[in-house]
Amino acid sequence: MLSIVLALCDASYGLAACTNVGTPISLLVKLPINLVVIDQFRAPSCIWCSGNRGIEYRSEPGSLVTAVAGGIATFVGSVAGANYVVIKITNTSNTSDNLLVTHGRLRSVSVTSGAVIAAGQAIGVAGESLYIGVRVNGQYTDPRQCAGLGSIGKPRAVLVAG
Repeated sequence: MLSIVLALCDASYGLAACTNVGTPISLLVKLPINLVVIDQFRAPSCIWCSGNRGIEYRSEPGSLVTAVAGGIATFVGSVAGANYVVIKITNTSNTSDNLLVTHGRLRSVSVTSGAVIAAGQAIGVAGESLYIGVRVNGQYTDPRQCAGLGSIGKPRAVLVAG
């Protein structure tokens, strides 16, 4: 097996607010920054309408995929022939929020449903592409907003008085 790890950079890790879902919710998400985005987030105009409910990255087939957030694996399985791992995020201050991160289009998975997953833990092996999606209280949101990268996918600085 190829032992390339999809690296995650600290620049994409931070306490960020998912602001386009009503009340801002703070969570920790580490997105891969060394992979090329091949399909941006495009919010659907209705629940059944077309769009891209996450971000799709070009990945190195056979490389290790690590979790972008810590929590509990609530779904591990195949949908339409592709493997997915969905993690309910548990690192927020508000435990009533339903925060889910989906890792998809995996060649294989190495975790089971119900497992406690740490951010950065290996969860599977990449196929041709890697899908990362975020749902906040059932609503899809741009994963980059939940990682402090904004909607254009670039790190940003925030000036504070001090």
